[in-house]
Amino acid sequence: MPPPNSPVLERLHRLDKSSAAFHDQLGGVLDGEEYKQFVSNLQTDDLLWLVDYLDKVRPPTFTPRPPPELA
Repeated sequence: MPPPNSPVLERLHRLDKSSAAFHDQLGGVLDGEEYKQFVSNLQTDDLLWLVDYLDKVRPPTFTPRPPPELA
């Protein structure tokens, strides 16, 4: 799928998915006023791009910590 034409979607496209900060950055874009205004007027191509992009986003991984040792 070609890259998006919208500045909002282009910002998502430029995020580094391998970065530890990716999910925080993604949340920042999706929670921004510009995105909120943009998403209400999505056109077909941009909507398809966004759905495809978000479908490929994996949830953050957490490494469980061992329980504290009892004294």
